[in-house]
Amino acid sequence: MKATKVNDFTGRVVVTSATFAGTDLSNVTGRVEIRVAEMRTGVGLRDTHLRNAMQADRLPLMTFELVGVDPGPAHGDTIPLVYQGHLTIHGVTRTVRVPGWVILRQPGAVVHASFPIDMREYQVDPPTRFLGAIRVDPVTQITLHLEFGQP
Repeated sequence: MKATKVNDFTGRVVVTSATFAGTDLSNVTGRVEIRVAEMRTGVGLRDTHLRNAMQADRLPLMTFELVGVDPGPAHGDTIPLVYQGHLTIHGVTRTVRVPGWVILRQPGAVVHASFPIDMREYQVDPPTRFLGAIRVDPVTQITLHLEFGQP
């Protein structure tokens, strides 16, 4: 039997917590925290399948611990860089290097990153339906966009 992969869809979640510290890019650190149960795709049943696959009741958080950045040459006010850190999904932590960019401003910054992950590397079995005939692609694109500044 051949499986059919579902069409692309976009999930969204409001970041639960995001902090950063440091006086410049050479010593910046930070943490981003997301509650799995708050992820939304626009389809209630799909959201339920996602939360079940991610075991949101047992492993409620996804986190990224920023330990440093490798900046490139600035293009206007935008600095391309690679974020270095530890990504924890489904209780599995991996060291990652994530491409992105930052715009520094006073006070704060605009932070953006986009990168693929294979859910299986984080021990998440992609949801299947109808005896495996319909599958979710295990490789998914994560995009993060944060704006830090005065509350």
